[in-house]
Amino acid sequence: MAFTITRVNLPGVGAVYVECLSRGHVAAFPLSPEEIYTFGVTEPRAEYSWNVDAARALLAARPRAARQIDRAWLATWLLERSSFSPEHLDHIPADKLDEPGIAVEVLAGPPGSRPEPFRILIDGTHRAARCLRDGQDYWAYLLIEAEQRSICTYRRDSRVVECPSSPGSGISDHDAGALGTTDAKRDVA
Repeated sequence: MAFTITRVNLPGVGAVYVECLSRGHVAAFPLSPEEIYTFGVTEPRAEYSWNVDAARALLAARPRAARQIDRAWLATWLLERSSFSPEHLDHIPADKLDEPGIAVEVLAGPPGSRPEPFRILIDGTHRAARCLRDGQDYWAYLLIEAEQRSICTYRRDSRVVECPSSPGSGISDHDAGALGTTDAKRDVA
């Protein structure tokens, strides 16, 4: 049996959504935990973990244009590859809705096949779900290969090992829309 806890009762506060509490949006309990996004792969058994706070620092140090996320990709991503709390969507602070997400690209594929580039939204899943639900476009920053590798811990069979890398240079400044490069005019995903 599997279940998900979406709300908890806090003494003196009442019922709060776990997602709101974990993001520091409950005034009685402001939190600022380090944010880590983890994505698991079943074959081979592996886990990618990105430090989202470090990703934000990289973006602040090397600004770039956000890329519009393809709606079909986003719908598939949200339904098949991510976990979000629909009850939380209406609790996202209005000033956060326009904040672009953060995406990375890794190599992935079933055993025995040639790994293919695979995009992952490491920040902004709830904002993206709200935008998609409300018929709005959603945008995300794309980290270059070196950036995403610098903030990623890769575990295979529960051991930290070197993260697989893309052939060549992977996502480049041009691909990521780094300011000062020619815009590639591509959607993310």
